[in-house]
Amino acid sequence: MAHHIKNTLYITNPESYLRKKHDVIIVEVEKKEKIRIPGHHLGSIILFGRSKISHYALDWCIKNGVAVTRVTRSGRYIGNWSGPVKGNVLLRVEQFDKYKNEDEKCKLSQSFIKGKIYNQRSMLLRSARDIDDEELEKSLRKNAAKLDKILNIIDDSDSVDQVRGFEGIAAKNYFSVFDHMIINENDIFKFKKRTKRPPRDVINAMLSYLYVILNHDCRTALEAVGLDPQIGFLHEIRPGKPALALDLMEELRPIMVERLVLTMINRKQVNKDDFEFKAGGAVEMKEDFRKKLIQQYQEKKQNEIKHPLLDRVIPYGLIPFIQARLLARRLRGDVEEYPPFIYQ
Repeated sequence: MAHHIKNTLYITNPESYLRKKHDVIIVEVEKKEKIRIPGHHLGSIILFGRSKISHYALDWCIKNGVAVTRVTRSGRYIGNWSGPVKGNVLLRVEQFDKYKNEDEKCKLSQSFIKGKIYNQRSMLLRSARDIDDEELEKSLRKNAAKLDKILNIIDDSDSVDQVRGFEGIAAKNYFSVFDHMIINENDIFKFKKRTKRPPRDVINAMLSYLYVILNHDCRTALEAVGLDPQIGFLHEIRPGKPALALDLMEELRPIMVERLVLTMINRKQVNKDDFEFKAGGAVEMKEDFRKKLIQQYQEKKQNEIKHPLLDRVIPYGLIPFIQARLLARRLRGDVEEYPPFIYQ
């Protein structure tokens, strides 16, 4: 089966300037043309740091459904431009009705987090099978068993707050042995705990950066099926926060981001020179490595995996779009439960 995934253009050079000529987007650096891309090949654009886009190019993107997202140099989300709302307005009415129903919010939140915990568990068990150290293997399997116990009781939760509590316990168990999945013995890859704003080590810097990009992909997928990315169920809503995109990406974090980071580190595709260590303890990636990380993420999206529900092979990059469609079916009442993507 043929698949078509429109490209995301990542602009990481702070001196970049995007302009439009006819239906072509041109990227310039210091007034020298670097690349030109036919607009119909573009699905979205992410602007990092001080990179700029002309009013004409931005207007063209908005009118032609090419979402433009701006993030900081380190990858923190700032804002988004997109065109007119797409999709059936009745779907968004259903989405809002479910948001106002606490029982529905709880059930949907359970589905998102069960998917996340299942995939975290799979990560631990996969590493346990591959590792040579018996003690580390026992530790990974022990924590995978703890995640199993949470999966067995999470459906008993009767509020979104309780679901969040279970998610927090699972995350603590998962990340407490994340370091055991790293076989690269370089000291800079020692992982103690999840830190953000700012990241305090190289692994957290990579994770945070890729989470932003995954969030962008989930937001694009939700908008493509006509859902409002700001009306979420698990994550609290507030102006400008893509709460539903954050909901959708929960189940995808382990397989789309964390697996990629571990693979790159264990294959020694990352080294200390790829990072800047700030006086206050913050760690940032250098520009060349950010480009490399994005390239690796894009290549992963082209890799194929069997979708457990559809029972067919698809590119990783299609997973957010398929899950967004399944979520839309759940909100319309076509199915009783939202089926998260389970990595097997």
